[in-house]
Amino acid sequence: MNVVLINGSPRKNGATGTILHAIESRMQNNQVDTEFIHLADLNIEPCKGCCYCYKSGHCTIKDCADEIVEKIHQADGIVIGSPTYASNVSGQLKIFIDRGHFVLEQLLYGKYAISVATGENYGNKDTSKIIDNLIV
Repeated sequence: MNVVLINGSPRKNGATGTILHAIESRMQNNQVDTEFIHLADLNIEPCKGCCYCYKSGHCTIKDCADEIVEKIHQADGIVIGSPTYASNVSGQLKIFIDRGHFVLEQLLYGKYAISVATGENYGNKDTSKIIDNLIV
């Protein structure tokens, strides 16, 4: 089994990253192959709203989002995590979701999926709902 873990936090070792690494460790202890992706380390351009992906199944923008989409395509499962910023996912994760929304919906069909939302004040349920809407 192969699982991709996506850290949507701009902080590699914040609460979201710590939880995702704990999940990754558990999976590896159970012989699951994992790949950990920090969105903040990658060049992902914002969506241009052209809807080409909806018609063709891929984006016209060539950047790191293509690599992530291919890794998700090859994986058996995905774990997506984000901190809560103003009752929403992080900007990094929002850009990725916007860029891959139509393609991701198709790629995630039939795959195992886990969402992780962290936060200290308010809005965690909203963040969780946004990720869940993508993966369910």
